[in-house]
Amino acid sequence: MTNIGSTGRLAFRGAVAMFLSAVLCAAPAAVQADPGSADGVAVNEDGILTVGYVMIGAESDWRLACNRSVAEAFTRANGYSLLVNDAQQKPEKQIKAVREFVNQEVDYILLNPIVESGWEASLEEAREAGIPVIVFDREVDVRTEDAFTAWIGSDFYLEGKKSCAWLEAYLAEKGLEEEPLGIVHIQGTPGSSAQIGRTMALDDALTRHPQWQLLDRQNGDFTTAKGKEVMVDMLARLGDRIQVVYCENDNEAYGALEAIREAGLTAGPDLQAGQILLMSFDAAHNGLQLTLEGKIAVNTECAPLYGPALTQLIQSLERGEMLPEKQYVQEAQFSGLEKPARVEVEGEIYDVTPLSQELIDRRKY
Repeated sequence: MTNIGSTGRLAFRGAVAMFLSAVLCAAPAAVQADPGSADGVAVNEDGILTVGYVMIGAESDWRLACNRSVAEAFTRANGYSLLVNDAQQKPEKQIKAVREFVNQEVDYILLNPIVESGWEASLEEAREAGIPVIVFDREVDVRTEDAFTAWIGSDFYLEGKKSCAWLEAYLAEKGLEEEPLGIVHIQGTPGSSAQIGRTMALDDALTRHPQWQLLDRQNGDFTTAKGKEVMVDMLARLGDRIQVVYCENDNEAYGALEAIREAGLTAGPDLQAGQILLMSFDAAHNGLQLTLEGKIAVNTECAPLYGPALTQLIQSLERGEMLPEKQYVQEAQFSGLEKPARVEVEGEIYDVTPLSQELIDRRKY
């Protein structure tokens, strides 16, 4: 990806300044945006880098932790003026936000994309303006070389493979590996990187295990309300055929648990006793609490605390350093059950971290 230091960035932007001034409207009076607020306008101050954050929204516990981490890292005390544009889970608003930040001539743009597609034109505008774009968490699907400057995030496909490997190992521990298994799948926002990777992993596992039957698949949009809505529908139609619920984040699992409880059923790992086994992703605080209690059987982490890593990337760019094309964050997997203690994915062994209340209490999210 592009290497743009402070001197090079300013020089490149200077080369297009006359063009921009001819086609862009004058910016309104400068304001400072609070995290989660409406649009702000770039503040040009000596020694302060103006950073525009294209935010997804506040749809889940994970997202709230992510937004908080960014806000805590990009403070004036640390040398930043952070402008936040909340897209409220609307991809078209995110594309508009990138263009607004280009018009405002921010120094950097942080992009946490809702979906992977549709970014070619707006990212090209940022590139032509000489504004580095750092994409994080989810990915963008673009054909243009150097469409963005750097990416850091999760390997969502690996997360899904680890989750499915846990289910394989758990069933083997219980002697149920050859038994038919009825699975329902609550997906995340369609077209998002997390949905694509976690769904692909489950599909691969279904292919490997013909005795696993996918009974239904619906969009839960990563929210508690939608997760409950689709789980109510699935229970009404499929009843006791449902043995496993594969939720693509914790908030969907919260909603599924409410629906299961209200239907007079029990969520837990004991399939032979008729319990419904829930699998989740994120490992947010409340999700881990439910995992410790056994209501969620396994919770595969998706780390949200990007703020410090993003500031390090920007400081590296300011020093003119080259950045790797992709950086994956390290993530764990948790269960309140003693076994399986580890899972194997394509020859690699990953530990399953046993949960305790002390571990949950000392986590930052």
